[in-house]
Amino acid sequence: MNPLEALEQHYPEIIARMGKRFSSHEFILELAHEHQGLYVKALAQYADHKAPFQAVHGQLAKALAKFDTLVYYIGEEPSTNIFGRSSDAAVWGKR
Repeated sequence: MNPLEALEQHYPEIIARMGKRFSSHEFILELAHEHQGLYVKALAQYADHKAPFQAVHGQLAKALAKFDTLVYYIGEEPSTNIFGRSSDAAVWGKR
């Protein structure tokens, strides 16, 4: 199992910790904090990519849609990313 798939195995536990409404940025920060080794391995797979964080974070955010029994997509909002910059992020609600 690749690191991104391994991280997805932890989505239910991370979703359970999130507030009733959260951004993909907030979710990814919590996931990365709790599973740092897997997160670093996922980033390492994209080390030669022009924007490894953006590539990995994009895949992690999209994977939230697979957990539609736990969350639902609300829309997009400005949010602070891992680099402290504002960018649009998906917003999710817990079921």
